[in-house]
Amino acid sequence: MTWPFENDTSAIVKKLARRSFQHERQRNLFAIVALALTSFMITATFSIGFSYFETYQMQQTRLMGTTADVGITNVTEDQLVEVAKSSLVLDVGIQQRLGSIDTQQLQSARLGMVWIDDTEWEAHRLPTISGVVGNYPSSKNEVMLPTWALEQMGISDPQIGMEIALLYQIGNSYDYITDTFSLSGYYTDYISTRTNNRGYVYVSAAFKDSLNVSLDNSVTAMLRFQGNDDVDKNCERLQRKIAFTEKQTFEIVPLGQANGGSIVLAVIVLAVFISFSGYLLIYNILYISVAKDVQFYGRLKTIGTTKKQIKKIIYKQATKISCIGIPIGLLLGAVVSFGVVPYFLNIMYSTNSDVGTKVSFSPLIFIGAAIFTFITAMIASMKPAKIAGGVSPIAALRYTAASTKTSIKNCGKMKLSRMAWNNVFRNVKSTTLVFVSLFFGLSLFLVVTGLLHGLSPENYVSQWGVSDFALTYSIHENEDLISSEMVSEISQIDGIENLRLTYAPYPQVTAEVLYDDTVFHDFLMSLDGVSGIDFSDPAKLENYQQNFFSGIFGIDSAYLEEINKALNSPVDMSAFEQGNIVLLSKTVEGLIQPGQEITIQSQNGQHSFIVANGFLNDSFRAGGGNERGTAPDLYISQAALQELFPQYRVFRVAFDTDGQQDGNILQELKLITASHSNIDIISRYERREEIRDYLVTANILGIGLSVILLLVGVMNFVNTMAVNVSTRRYELAVLESVGMTKRQIKRMLSMEGFCYWGVSLSLVATIGTAIFIVLYVIFSKEASYAVFSYPFIPLVLVAGLVLLICLVVPIWAYKTDTKLSVVERLRLTE
Repeated sequence: MTWPFENDTSAIVKKLARRSFQHERQRNLFAIVALALTSFMITATFSIGFSYFETYQMQQTRLMGTTADVGITNVTEDQLVEVAKSSLVLDVGIQQRLGSIDTQQLQSARLGMVWIDDTEWEAHRLPTISGVVGNYPSSKNEVMLPTWALEQMGISDPQIGMEIALLYQIGNSYDYITDTFSLSGYYTDYISTRTNNRGYVYVSAAFKDSLNVSLDNSVTAMLRFQGNDDVDKNCERLQRKIAFTEKQTFEIVPLGQANGGSIVLAVIVLAVFISFSGYLLIYNILYISVAKDVQFYGRLKTIGTTKKQIKKIIYKQATKISCIGIPIGLLLGAVVSFGVVPYFLNIMYSTNSDVGTKVSFSPLIFIGAAIFTFITAMIASMKPAKIAGGVSPIAALRYTAASTKTSIKNCGKMKLSRMAWNNVFRNVKSTTLVFVSLFFGLSLFLVVTGLLHGLSPENYVSQWGVSDFALTYSIHENEDLISSEMVSEISQIDGIENLRLTYAPYPQVTAEVLYDDTVFHDFLMSLDGVSGIDFSDPAKLENYQQNFFSGIFGIDSAYLEEINKALNSPVDMSAFEQGNIVLLSKTVEGLIQPGQEITIQSQNGQHSFIVANGFLNDSFRAGGGNERGTAPDLYISQAALQELFPQYRVFRVAFDTDGQQDGNILQELKLITASHSNIDIISRYERREEIRDYLVTANILGIGLSVILLLVGVMNFVNTMAVNVSTRRYELAVLESVGMTKRQIKRMLSMEGFCYWGVSLSLVATIGTAIFIVLYVIFSKEASYAVFSYPFIPLVLVAGLVLLICLVVPIWAYKTDTKLSVVERLRLTE
């Protein structure tokens, strides 16, 4: 409310705020940098965090080829109507497989002929592809293909309307039809990278309707559920509401879900942490500025300035600083979002770089960062504004920010170290903020550096696989892909050692296992409820037991020799070679006991093995795309396999290297296997390079963030010391006048800096180390290959740099503020 005769002082308040702002250049600089850093780090944190999450989601969806949650096979018209009505279901698309394309003339493509309805195309398929040119087929003779399939057909520059000859079969017919189609559209899809070049040729509804053959049991309903509830639970709820037959299956899309809630929570926690660090700096800057200018605010009170007006002066200054600092930070954040984030994403997702990355550049991120930072600045200015507005004129005239219990009279009897210690704690609040800022920065550096240093590429690959390189393929391949000539070429590559072969039966790829409940009961029970297996029905359990079979492999005895090195009671090598002993994988350790007997049925009759007391590495067959049997895989000697199975082939080639020529070895292997794209080359070298790139990115981001937060602490210290020396100008002049030399004053000020450093480092060495250990224990459970590594040397180097700053800054501030003579300084401060 404005009284009729009240003077309008808003112009005067603005003028005072402007002049005060212009006078405090050092304070403004520090505050602007603090706000710019705060808004920049918040923007960068949200941009990187959300970009990481959205890229993960996009890549997973693209690799799956659909946004649907589940496919229901052999669906009927009545079921489709009921499913569409269900409150659980968001939308339903229809997919019908009509036949397949003859791809013998192509390199490695496997193409199915498929029709899908509008919902399936628009809601489930379009979001997973890119570069769409043309439209989905509408006429009978139109088709739509992915670009990679067209390239294998020799079409590198596809044109809409061009003719494409296809040889195809429909349904279960073995008769192939040759027909010419018109290309209605093409696109880039990504499922081929996951499915080993399997894809679709889309056809029109008119083509489907023209077929005069039965296509029963070929329709699949693709569903998306409402909300983010568990897909398995939604499937169970749907099955309770709608009648499905036993022949129908619910094929859940194995979409790897990033824990969005955890990522968002981590980003928010980090943003709050950054804001708090910015708050500490801004608050300290404004608090010290107000403490320094208390006499100025007291004089304003004596001429009638109100508490509210003084607060307005402080808030206007904070607002003006925000209007300068926040846009600078947002601009830097935009540069990071567009320039740096894509680079980091490409490194972090190097294994799927072809699938694409997605940079999260939402205006909401920048608006939110600006508001968040501005609120931080306003909150930080509230207490200083309250102090400035609440000071009385008389108290202000007597106020000195350098008040202390130690008087100048007895300073000559006091040691410089004691004086320095007392000076540090003159302003407890300001000092505490400096301690907290330095502690946060150094502790974050300790935690980030320590955790990342424990994630070396060597630690990662040492727990991956059993050999440096391995070549393998799907056990159900019809060809003998790894020939003796190929093995001979591999063995002649320079730098390889310990070459080992693994054999598998062929064409019979598995062996029937006689079920023995005393041996396999625990193993079978461990499968109950996994991957849709349900043994609650005795008939299903009995059927599983009667169809018990294993993949069986003949391995090099060198694997057993390595296992024996870690056993107190080594496995009998001769018994293994004679075919009396079988090795199992560690995945069944504890479920099947050593010494138990496993019997198989081979072409040469039944044969029994004794389970060895050593187990093979879990990842022995990793990466081969192999289908496992209902029973555990069995690993016997090569001689035993050759005796039991008259036909066999090399299934796996593995070897180690000296580590000096891994890149060249990988290239030679690719040349040797170039004609067989189905052979998988698995190498520790590639895994090491992948994790190394990832760790470089993580180090840059993590250490960069910790250094920025450490910079906030250092800035807090610099500002505190600069203002501290300035407000103690009169005291320092008096000390000089009573005989204290400039050298002694500089030494005292350096000791003050050392106290700040020493206390902060002590907190880091104790509380910070405890936090690091706790976080390592939690982290190591997620990353089993992590090893504890205390970053002593990096911490010493950073702490040394901070110490140097703490020693130099007080002297610099003293020299800057004391260029005049003692007499002149005493006169100026009287």
